[in-house]
Amino acid sequence: MFYEITRPFAKVALGTYFRKIYISNMEVLPKGKPIILASNHPTAFIEPCILSCWLENPLSFLARGDLYVNNFFVRKLYDWYRLTPVFRRDDIGYAGLKSNYDSFRKCYEALRDKKTLMILAEGRTKHEKRLRPLMKGTARIVFGSFEQDGDLDIHLVPIGVNYVNSDSFRSDVMIDLGEPIRISEYIPMYQKNSARAVNAVTDELTKRLAARVIHIDSPEDDEWVEHLLEMNRNERPDPLFPDFSTDPKPLFEEHAIAQRVNDMEQPEKEALKTAVLRYFSSLKNAGVTDYGLVKQGEYLLAGGMGLAVFWLVYLIGYLLNCPPVLTGNWLANKLTKSIEFRAAVSIVLSAFLYLFYLMAWVVAGLVSGKYFLCLAVVVLPLLGYFTIKYMDFEKSWKAKGKAAKLPAKVYEDLLLERESIKAKFKN
Repeated sequence: MFYEITRPFAKVALGTYFRKIYISNMEVLPKGKPIILASNHPTAFIEPCILSCWLENPLSFLARGDLYVNNFFVRKLYDWYRLTPVFRRDDIGYAGLKSNYDSFRKCYEALRDKKTLMILAEGRTKHEKRLRPLMKGTARIVFGSFEQDGDLDIHLVPIGVNYVNSDSFRSDVMIDLGEPIRISEYIPMYQKNSARAVNAVTDELTKRLAARVIHIDSPEDDEWVEHLLEMNRNERPDPLFPDFSTDPKPLFEEHAIAQRVNDMEQPEKEALKTAVLRYFSSLKNAGVTDYGLVKQGEYLLAGGMGLAVFWLVYLIGYLLNCPPVLTGNWLANKLTKSIEFRAAVSIVLSAFLYLFYLMAWVVAGLVSGKYFLCLAVVVLPLLGYFTIKYMDFEKSWKAKGKAAKLPAKVYEDLLLERESIKAKFKN
């Protein structure tokens, strides 16, 4: 019940936090089949939340078991939101692993009932742009289900989850679903050699995930390759609407860029790295961004007039909507130590606080007899949506304006640097 009730609110919260959500190839999900969604794991629990909101089928999840132990409230949350705890030896010791028998039983029951189960196949979360080695637990659950119920025709669907920056408000997330792995094709192998079949499924899942996860081989390349990815994003159209897209192109363009860098010889890579870092240093010195430089031709003074006309509406929307959101973000910074959890906790806390905030307006209206205050349930979210779109437009307009006001020589020199990078990268 709680899953269904909070699902639309979670969708609004995620749509507020992220500027655009891309989910491509949802049509690959089979109908009337037991499904396991296997994804990489860059954040604590944002990716399961996104998929549970935008995919048609309700999802069940595997989640950390150490949070489940000796905490009544967490156990209730797990039950309400279809979370199944999985216990790791590093967290609760070897003796505690026996608790997984019940967890696996729940997984087998879900698959028997042709439900959709999501597994974060890397096992541990890490905020980075690379696919880490997959745990064999996903394949073992698949074949454990076979041992329990025979061949259920389980479809294992690889899902690549890619954030521009999950820790940054109003960035993008790109998710792609790959062609399902038909587990029935591996049953004969499993019956002959179970270990070999587990390895084969894990290897095939790794291969299919690698095709849809942006992967930078060396952590030392993260900063400057991210600049390359940013340059590619800035060349794409940048409309304020819609907030959701099924277009796979942005993801696969960035995937190709990262792979091109990974395949470079070291001297070529160093030359490109030097050029990219020099260019972004030049941008900083000029007080502009690559986005502004690329889009400066779209700058219109009329945009500033529009911002001025609607500034009061924006201010009212900001002041009325910011208390629960800023409080949620402040609490998340206080309560979380790792970057992998901060955004997820901030989204959840802000969403719940916002709901209580709206309820407080309703209660105030009913108690005081000023029933118009109850309209806050509708008016405040609409104002909030307008506010974030206003902020997006203002940020874009200012970036374009700064670039448009550059001296002609500085502008031309920056463009030459940029074109030089593109030439180096394509050669």
